[in-house]
Amino acid sequence: MSATISTEQTELPAYQVVRRQRIIDAGKELLRAQDYDSIQIRDVASAANVALGTLYRYFNSKEHLYANVVYDWALPFAQRKVATDTGLSTTEAISLRLRNALSSFEKHPYFYKAILQLRSSTAPDVAPVMARLGEALEAPIRAEMSALDDAEAADITVMVWAVLLDVVSRVYLQDKTMEEAYGVLDRFVALIQYRLELAEA
Repeated sequence: MSATISTEQTELPAYQVVRRQRIIDAGKELLRAQDYDSIQIRDVASAANVALGTLYRYFNSKEHLYANVVYDWALPFAQRKVATDTGLSTTEAISLRLRNALSSFEKHPYFYKAILQLRSSTAPDVAPVMARLGEALEAPIRAEMSALDDAEAADITVMVWAVLLDVVSRVYLQDKTMEEAYGVLDRFVALIQYRLELAEA
């Protein structure tokens, strides 16, 4: 098997960036239709119209590939501005982000299951990608809590995503309904609002 080439797009020539993205897009299409565990990496290669050996030059394993797939899929959600564009308060913006995320889970459950599985990976080429995804998702919420000091804003941001992922897990395991999940998120945002009101008083 050929040595793995760099997977950072900034380090790849243009034609390899296009090929790498085609592989990621094929992985996304398969994950929209079926569970992560049922996808074979050869199916991704076939859908991307590349040889299996070519795919392995970009991604070392199925885990490595799908860490990049979920990163590519989730990044637009992280980059979406809600408070600035709509004039919402901080807690309204956080609530909207969480509700959008939960709604997205309802529409694309296989992506969230893959994220939950890949977050626990200790593989040296997977953990950094998932860490970057976590940072990208947390940054907008942390930035929206400017009334708090940096350390507290960072801690609350970690709690926000921990609560969201726990709720998603419970819905997936049928331990909670979607209605109950939205209720948990709303109550958690109310706690954040109380803390922000104290800080702004």
